[in-house]
Amino acid sequence: MDKISDLPKIILHDILSRLPYKDAARTSVLSKAWHETWSSFPILVFDGSRCVRVHLKDRKDPLKIQDNRRKANSFLKSVDRTLVRFHHQGFAIKEFNLSMMFFHPRFMPHLVDRWMKIAGESSSIQVLKLELELAGCFFGCEFDSHAVDNYYYLPPDVLKAKSLTELVLLGRIRADKLIVNHRIRFPMLRILSLVNVYLGHEQALEDLISGCPMIEDLILEHCVGLENVKVHDLPTLKSAKFSGFREILVDVPSLEYLQLGNYQLEFPCDISIDKCRNLKGFFLGAVSSVFVSNQWLLELFDKFPFLERLELSGCVTSESLMISSSRLKVLSFEACVELKEAKIDAPNLESCRYSGQFSHMPAAISFENCSNQVDFDVVFALEFRMDLKRLRAFIQNIAPRNVMVSLYLGIMKGSSIVFHEDVLQNVQVPLRRIKQLRLSVDEETEEFCVLLINDLFWSFRPAIISLNLKLCSRIFLKLLLEKLRCNNEEERRCSSSHQMKCWWHDLKDVKVRSSPKKYENLSDCEELLDSLPINFFSPNLQLNFELEWD
Repeated sequence: MDKISDLPKIILHDILSRLPYKDAARTSVLSKAWHETWSSFPILVFDGSRCVRVHLKDRKDPLKIQDNRRKANSFLKSVDRTLVRFHHQGFAIKEFNLSMMFFHPRFMPHLVDRWMKIAGESSSIQVLKLELELAGCFFGCEFDSHAVDNYYYLPPDVLKAKSLTELVLLGRIRADKLIVNHRIRFPMLRILSLVNVYLGHEQALEDLISGCPMIEDLILEHCVGLENVKVHDLPTLKSAKFSGFREILVDVPSLEYLQLGNYQLEFPCDISIDKCRNLKGFFLGAVSSVFVSNQWLLELFDKFPFLERLELSGCVTSESLMISSSRLKVLSFEACVELKEAKIDAPNLESCRYSGQFSHMPAAISFENCSNQVDFDVVFALEFRMDLKRLRAFIQNIAPRNVMVSLYLGIMKGSSIVFHEDVLQNVQVPLRRIKQLRLSVDEETEEFCVLLINDLFWSFRPAIISLNLKLCSRIFLKLLLEKLRCNNEEERRCSSSHQMKCWWHDLKDVKVRSSPKKYENLSDCEELLDSLPINFFSPNLQLNFELEWD
């Protein structure tokens, strides 16, 4: 007997809110009671990309244009029916989330206005998310997607939503006129995110923020018309992210986590954040006006004595850096191409990450006075030319020797390998410090895959190999499985010279683990291959090989 269905609607809605949205939607077919529960579920999510795909290549195809129009109209009617039904039946709306990558400035604003009015007038509305992108070619017509006159004007009905705790606006949306012509007041707002929207000028931002005194999380990215960001008088602000501005001034002592970026922009950015003395986490991305040197690091840790997390991405740095901090727990370098050497003195460091390319690999990274349990993650995600000699030297030069490494290699189709058999012949002790080797190999050439597998195992002795099947070619997976799982040594073809001992002589045992678990405990390669799904784009399918070496 189904006793759950007899629970009050408010409890059933709470159950649905804890499920992924797709799974929550599926409950509508379980029974009449669940269908009624879903039909009044106060979290409304409408994602146009699920039913409509916008491709530039279809802009001249009359059949594609007609099909896209039909799908778009079907989506618009579905959203409209749902919102009107909720309004007429007096159902509560706690969250309204609308995403359309095919917004048309002539035909759709009145519909979005109506939906925003219904959502804004709901006394229980807490979350409002709106994402709109222009796609003129989608309808077989042309208009300037960057012209602010084609942006959607945020209507005054939004201001009725006094109970909002989260407001997220992304894409071609104008908020400047609403802010200038009305008094903004969201007394309960905790999260405010504005990305690519049109604000117009600094005063609009000042007026908006002054009406949201309880903000805890603030995101401002590439807001059109806004060059300078000044944030102050937000006593509860804990986290902030700013990107794409000429000047950033933050005077918020309560701030704990700050992300600053200047991606895709060439102009320098003036930064003033000295008043944020309680900062615990700092992410700096591609800000050309900041030169990361030893002096800069010393001043950084002096200004922010509670800093525990430092992430540098695309930054201009000195060739040699000394990072010294007694509180630092997390450190990350990504695409810092000038960096040749890093010495890290951080006794409380828990994890360190380096992400880059083979062509800009540092000569040495050393950990001084750090715990033996430091998790060091090395990522080379988009490689077309693999040089295992350089990679081995990089891993070998990580000091001290007891630091274990998690290594990710992403190898693209059409890649090449620089093969150093003379070097490999002199490898007396393959490196055992790779605790996990994560691979995504898109290459489908058998010769390349065999060479890659042998090169890796001649150089390293990883404890675990992890494969995401969505990111690996079937030929690579087949060859790797054959190499690892075959018990008959005569079937193991060695591509090395007779002077070299094959790596599989040292391999004692292989255990297969997978997610989901249905692919575990298989006896041989053929059984494992046959059990794998035909569609390699199935989500969340991963194989792990636990290797025991002699």
